[in-house]
Amino acid sequence: MSVTTKFKIGGMLISASCLILAGLFVWGIVMGDPWRFWAIAVPVIIGSAAVLGIGFSIGRLMASTEIDESPKTQSDEQTPSKQ
Repeated sequence: MSVTTKFKIGGMLISASCLILAGLFVWGIVMGDPWRFWAIAVPVIIGSAAVLGIGFSIGRLMASTEIDESPKTQSDEQTPSKQ
């Protein structure tokens, strides 16, 4: 099985999953009071967790990146060294 075929199968699975989840969302909204709360709460919880996870990842990356204290400028690199 080629990489392209796996890629297309993965895309079809993601598309089908999104259609099923959209149907469940609409079904939950239409069904009435007990399901309406969860139909709105679950996507909000997942979205909030995703945004917070991305923020955590960016913060961790910024905190663990070492910064060179004496960065070389372009003019420093072009100056011939004296030997």
